Amino acid sequence: MTAVAKSGLGALVCGAFLGFCGPSRLDGAWAHGLLLFSALVLVPLMLELFVESDETGAPAQWLAMVRRWQFPAAFLLAVACGLSSGLLAAGLALPWVVLTAGLAVVGIARVKRAQLRRPLDGLCADAALIFLGVGGGWVLLERAGLSPLGFDPTIVTLTAVHFHYAGLVLPLVAGRVQRELFFWRFPAQAAVGVVLGVPAVAFGITATKLGWGHNLEEAAGCGLALAGMAVAVLQVRIALESRRPMLTRWLLGISGASLFFGMVLAGLYAMGASGVVPWLGIPEMRLMHGTVNAIGFGLCGVIAWRRMGPADPA
Repeated sequence: MTAVAKSGLGALVCGAFLGFCGPSRLDGAWAHGLLLFSALVLVPLMLELFVESDETGAPAQWLAMVRRWQFPAAFLLAVACGLSSGLLAAGLALPWVVLTAGLAVVGIARVKRAQLRRPLDGLCADAALIFLGVGGGWVLLERAGLSPLGFDPTIVTLTAVHFHYAGLVLPLVAGRVQRELFFWRFPAQAAVGVVLGVPAVAFGITATKLGWGHNLEEAAGCGLALAGMAVAVLQVRIALESRRPMLTRWLLGISGASLFFGMVLAGLYAMGASGVVPWLGIPEMRLMHGTVNAIGFGLCGVIAWRRMGPADPA
């Protein structure tokens, strides 16, 4: 089955999941719907973007295996999300956790092999794979009903979702943008900001939970938001180049505009941690920020970068 066919079938599974939840449970199930959209729709399309034609050995074999088993694992995750958290739900989610762990191993192996000699876009892709492995770990915690450090279950769910978008899609796109605009220093700075910003946000939220105040969380959230907005502007800049097909340009533009809007919301939400923006809470972020990032930024962006194919620095 091709990646596009898997993605289309995954979209049907996502729709069935949300329909099964019904209107009364839709608000609470939206976070799980966003998680499944990444696992079922975006990941099969993205896996081909991580393939390196000249790679051999264990990383190439692991990636091939993940591409083969992605849909069954994601389908079982959908079943797990339809159940109440507990041992059975965690068991059904375990194949997805193992799959994401395998991708993290690929990312770590690539970094270990080439270290800092690896091009920046490759390091960004490696970081995306590693972050997805972290997201898989949070999926297991969430489906098992565990709350580390006493985090609210909603936060545990949204953390898993966060690493499937900001952790997976954003670093990959940032690296692709940097490779396309290799002659300019600013895209490289934005890409580094994204890669450092994702774990910084997680650390800031943990620091707040440990009673260290909101300053770290606000700084990390605003920093990642600014880096994401920079990537968004640069992606729109690429979309304005007339040498590209019109559909690709439109997809890049929609993706960039959606990312910019989503990052503005993320920055406002980060400042709201200390009451600066009290009107933007988790339900609003889950609906607006999450949906725009999933469909506008994620889907349109991944399709556009697939259409562009390998970058040619010449």
